[in-house]
Amino acid sequence: MNEAPDNWNAMLGRLAAFVRKHRHCNVPTNGARDPQLGRWVAAQRHRRRIGALSKERITRLDALAFVWSPTERTWESMFRALQEFRRKHGHCDVPTKWRRNPTLADWVQRQRLCKKQGRLAGKRLRRLEKLGFSWAIYKGGKSRKTAPPSRPVPDDRQEARVRERLYCIRNADYVQYGGRGKMPSLLDSYVKSHDGEFPPYIPLPTRAVRFRLGDGWAKNRTARWKGRGRLPPDVLSHVSEHGTLPPYE
Repeated sequence: MNEAPDNWNAMLGRLAAFVRKHRHCNVPTNGARDPQLGRWVAAQRHRRRIGALSKERITRLDALAFVWSPTERTWESMFRALQEFRRKHGHCDVPTKWRRNPTLADWVQRQRLCKKQGRLAGKRLRRLEKLGFSWAIYKGGKSRKTAPPSRPVPDDRQEARVRERLYCIRNADYVQYGGRGKMPSLLDSYVKSHDGEFPPYIPLPTRAVRFRLGDGWAKNRTARWKGRGRLPPDVLSHVSEHGTLPPYE
């Protein structure tokens, strides 16, 4: 049953006041300030989906720039951000942990996961592919490319034997592995749950280096690494925070 006109008009008035104050209609569903208004807004979206909201009420809500599908609006906003990223950088491979726009980095990863799980709408998939989106990435965020027929694409497990790498399991969790000996349990679990595909990684230097550490405020310091074995803890902390290796020489 539809709401009584007086009650509906009263809630519309509260929504109009919200719009005047915040300049949008995205009322939190269970917001602490006005949970009743949030639930009412969600109810209007539901009623329109099931055909229970009159054209007159739809028109009045549209006059307030009502957002009928918040998830669709968010997706479009992030797609525009990806377009801008491609315009500036020439590709769509947003770093897994990108400090300039972590929201975009997370969104890009979700699109890959949704496609893998068969939950990405065909229209969205086609728009991303038209933009040059890469569905599988490795080598620190670069897209996997198809090799010519005479040179088959190397298997990730064979590639992993070439050199030491820091594999990004999730967010700030990195695992170092050089392809020799038993694979770390976190990395092994990731590979098994992703059909044998390794996660994005940062290749480590193949020689002895001296990493430069410091934030510009405190006295800079260095950490030496022999080109093999575990990285110094300070270097790992830098990678977890910034998503890249510190400068080295």
